[in-house]
Amino acid sequence: MSRAAPIRIDLTLPVTRVGFGIFSFDPLEQALGRPVMHFLEPLMVGKMTVRPSAGGRSVEVYPLGLPDGEGAVLPLGTWGEAGFRNERGLLVVTVPWAAASWLTGRLGEALVRGPEAGVSSDGAARVADVWLRLRPGMRAVLPLGALGEAGVEAA
Repeated sequence: MSRAAPIRIDLTLPVTRVGFGIFSFDPLEQALGRPVMHFLEPLMVGKMTVRPSAGGRSVEVYPLGLPDGEGAVLPLGTWGEAGFRNERGLLVVTVPWAAASWLTGRLGEALVRGPEAGVSSDGAARVADVWLRLRPGMRAVLPLGALGEAGVEAA
């Protein structure tokens, strides 16, 4: 059986680091317990860059290549987790269960299957998986209020 081609995406996350003189604080890093780069670096196919988002705030852009069977998960504590992986050429996105209907309502023709209920990696929360067939240029953005936005762009 042949393996599917890697999926190339740009993951965009809001810049959350704030500085006070020589001190800085990143609430996202604190929530995750590690820098975001820790989770994404093994999949990166280029350097992380920063650009403005539609809402005027800046986002960090992580260029990722997902080989078949590979992905990443960001633990979200009591909310579960957010993640993505390449499953035989389809992008599988994992979100907290509470976000499943919102997400599937915005995926349109990219949605192939789901949402399907599951549990987080630590077994403590309900999550949902959705399977997407991406075309270059497709983009999905999750508004995060005052933080800006998070998104996935098919490259």
